[in-house]
Amino acid sequence: MSVRSELHKVWKRISDPEFRAMIPQMASFRAAHGRGTPERYSDLKPGDVVLDVGGYHGDWAQRMTDLYGVTVHVFEPHPRFITHMQNRFAGRDDVQVHGYAMGAEAGKLDLSDDENASSALVTSGPTVSGDIRPVEDVFKELGLRRIAVVKMNIEGGEYDLLPAMIETGHIEQIDRLTVQFHRYSEAQIGQRDEIRNGLSKTHECVWEYPFIWEEWVRKAG
Repeated sequence: MSVRSELHKVWKRISDPEFRAMIPQMASFRAAHGRGTPERYSDLKPGDVVLDVGGYHGDWAQRMTDLYGVTVHVFEPHPRFITHMQNRFAGRDDVQVHGYAMGAEAGKLDLSDDENASSALVTSGPTVSGDIRPVEDVFKELGLRRIAVVKMNIEGGEYDLLPAMIETGHIEQIDRLTVQFHRYSEAQIGQRDEIRNGLSKTHECVWEYPFIWEEWVRKAG
């Protein structure tokens, strides 16, 4: 994590009362799930397919293969992070790096260049360009059918990708979704509620810490 990202978080704690109000929730989340990205999946089996949507440096993908022996598809549009992971996982069959973001439609996105906080919803500071591919095309091309776990941390891109997954029906192929919703303005409160309403038709929320992390499990039948 960059010094810049850490300083930004410190500044938010000082200046943003809403962020400070989330600190008890963060403490509860960390007590239950650890300090980092959730990685406890008791039902994962060797050979299961896992999607790491927002791969960053590939640490979570590495942990999944170490802990569970799964196959991980990593999706990351940031050019520098793509190169890092392609080098890191070169020659491995259990981690496949895809250098693009998934979304509703094909296109380009400008990302703020802020390490693990790089986002298409933040326009200040330096930016880099990445590619978006339609989720429906990606699932078809990669032959994705049953997906044991999707971890999604894409700095606001969830508000485009998750509705597309719900609309196309691909959400029904996902057994477990671990997602971090991001809040850049008041608009994201309603957007999250709408997506959660859509998810509830096929999945059940088994735990949540709003705008921190939450997890959904596909309903039986």
